[in-house]
Amino acid sequence: MSNIAQVIVNIPARSIDKPFSYLIPEQLPAIDIGWRVLVPFGSRKVEGFVISLEDEPTDGLKSILAVLDDYPWFNDNMLKTAEWLSRYYLCSPAEAMRLFVPGLSGIKSTKAYQAAHAIDCEQASILLAAKPAEYRTVLSYILDHGPVSQADLAKLPGSIETILKFLLQHKLIIHTDTVLKRGKASTIRLINLTVSKESAAQAEQALPPSKSAQRRLLHALIQTGELSPTELRNLHISADTVRKLTSQGLVASREVQIFRNSYNTIIHKVDEITLTTAQQQALQQIGPVLKAGIHKSFLIHGVTGSGKTQVYIKAVAEARGLNRQAIVLVPEIALTSQIVARFQAAFGQDVVVMHSKLSVGERHDAWRRLHSGQAGIVIGARSALFAPVDNLGVIILDEEHEFTYKQEDSPRYHARQVALFRARIAGAAVILGSATPSVETYHQALSGEHTLITMDKRVDNVPLPPVTVVDMREELLKGRRSVISPALTEMLAEALFRKEQAVILLNRRGYSTFVLCRECGHVLKCRHCDIALVYHTPGHSLRCHYCQERHTVPDTCPECGSRYIRYFGAGTQKVEEALNALFPTAKIIRMDQDTTTKKMAHDKILAAFAAGTYDILLGTQMVAKGHDIPNVTAVGIISADTALNLPDFRAAERTFALLTQAAGRAGRGNKAGRVVMQTYNPDHYAIVNGGMHNYQGFYENEIIFRRQLNYPPYSNLIKITVQAGDEIQVHRNANQLAAELSPVSANAATTVIGPFPASVAKVKDIFRVNILIKTKDMAEVTGHLANLNIACRKDVIIDIDPINVL
Repeated sequence: MSNIAQVIVNIPARSIDKPFSYLIPEQLPAIDIGWRVLVPFGSRKVEGFVISLEDEPTDGLKSILAVLDDYPWFNDNMLKTAEWLSRYYLCSPAEAMRLFVPGLSGIKSTKAYQAAHAIDCEQASILLAAKPAEYRTVLSYILDHGPVSQADLAKLPGSIETILKFLLQHKLIIHTDTVLKRGKASTIRLINLTVSKESAAQAEQALPPSKSAQRRLLHALIQTGELSPTELRNLHISADTVRKLTSQGLVASREVQIFRNSYNTIIHKVDEITLTTAQQQALQQIGPVLKAGIHKSFLIHGVTGSGKTQVYIKAVAEARGLNRQAIVLVPEIALTSQIVARFQAAFGQDVVVMHSKLSVGERHDAWRRLHSGQAGIVIGARSALFAPVDNLGVIILDEEHEFTYKQEDSPRYHARQVALFRARIAGAAVILGSATPSVETYHQALSGEHTLITMDKRVDNVPLPPVTVVDMREELLKGRRSVISPALTEMLAEALFRKEQAVILLNRRGYSTFVLCRECGHVLKCRHCDIALVYHTPGHSLRCHYCQERHTVPDTCPECGSRYIRYFGAGTQKVEEALNALFPTAKIIRMDQDTTTKKMAHDKILAAFAAGTYDILLGTQMVAKGHDIPNVTAVGIISADTALNLPDFRAAERTFALLTQAAGRAGRGNKAGRVVMQTYNPDHYAIVNGGMHNYQGFYENEIIFRRQLNYPPYSNLIKITVQAGDEIQVHRNANQLAAELSPVSANAATTVIGPFPASVAKVKDIFRVNILIKTKDMAEVTGHLANLNIACRKDVIIDIDPINVL
């Protein structure tokens, strides 16, 4: 049996990119590959992941302190996926493996204090003799209760920090770490009978009337068999009453685990849905692949409302019928509830939900249910991709084009790429679905990398809503400066008159998007970031949407002293004000980052809107995707061309996708829909084709541009960002790094662009300079980057296949 474990330590240090050897003590249970363990690392106790076992000399090795679970945490599929992630995205093994742990770490380590190992009580008495009594109180408490956290010591009298400093200085106490396991199982204690119901009934009758609580408890247990703490409280039965019957041998308690679940709603079964011809044809292609247990990927290009979700449900049902598990991804947490409800109606308790807005405990409970086989379907945002499924059958990415599938922090993975790799080694199918597929994915489908399935009609042949494009340049010429055009006003008025609902999209939050001095042209910017401040009406403040700092609104221009400070641009708060002025009796609810900070806020807003509590839903891009509310007949898109002005080669793609998805929210039931799109660029091909729901037309224009400039899908991109607190230093470091990349630029298949300042050149007082690499030989470039070891540098960020190149 192997006596050494190779362990990846779970600490956020990019420079640590190798495993460490630890001795496996004999008293620990049999440890195997994939187990989570507690190990000493320097002066700390940290979580580690066992990746291999070996037999080698044990001289000088530290021992594993404990195991954190009674089963291996990582299966073979998870370990291989983590290894690939580390290699492809140039991140440390710990960063890749941390993705599979809810909350990123399985333990919580806090500093504590305990008595020194060789404390001299006589010497301590001498040292403390001249000190106030609080010093002796604190030392006595540590001696009796140690290790003790500072939070616990703060309850004692005196200046705790001063006292601890004195005790540490004189070596009466020492620092230590206390380690708690995160995500502990939640349990409740249930009360049940230990005798037959007949014996309990006799005991109830024998009790005097004065023992009414005991009689009430016995009677309830005879009726139900078991009572929870909540039921005991409702019956007004105290713990003392339970103890008395326990001592008589009539009742007992048992502890059972409960699974925390914010999505534990009442499940309503729905009638079997008759599939459309397009849905049947899609399943005829997917079904045989699932039955064969082979890897294959599909792209379902289906217009909004074509019934893609029903295809997903049937595909998952096929996988579950074969006793294989399923992962269903949605691009945003705001879209989770609706698809969860659809899947719960079909599969009941077989569904669990995982995303970062749930508590660590809730995510751990979902993990346990999947690992134990109590559930076989996991739904969530991109983090759900790392769920512990042992027999993976299918992965589904709904709205696969969405940029939120790309992780912005290290490791900067794209969920689509990880899903394809994980499914390939598991022999599972991947289903990518979208009304507006990413240009790269659609190109791959046309090239045969994915099987293309087209669903070009809505269910029941419901027509796509007609779109009216309003040229806001003409509105200005007519002297109309309102953020809401007459065409949009008329459409909203008609919808409200018919008791129908409307969705308004403006992809800018706040009130005014910038504040300018009309005397000298100075734009108020964040002092920490090179970006204009946004005016927010609550609190009458200017906010930076990068560092989140708030600034007071000045009375005079800080540049020239003028009082001619004016607010320009429109955010969701300003549109909300305009809508309230136009339709004072309408009930309006806003959904953006400012209104959805609390847990489950997205779901509550959408549930209230779907229930008809509100007439108009106004918000940023989160209102434009995935929602299927039959009474929504009007959609208004304000500033449809906002993203077109960004210096990003994907600007047109972002714009077209957002417009098409938003327009698709209208007319999904049996009522006709309408869309009004306001723009200053009505002739741009993204706007023209968005107004016609014409993906093919957009793609044909866009792919020409991509081919001419050698952008994806005709090349791969790598973005390298160099950061420093000094502007001169950051340019010096970037130029030096660009010189080190000269060997890759010698390859005809690779082009190195830059260095050049990032679009937002300073964020949180850190200057940023970018280098962009276009290549058709990804392996050679990433190999060179790995050899340079720049992924370990704190001042460098490497983004493989970046979504945002600004």
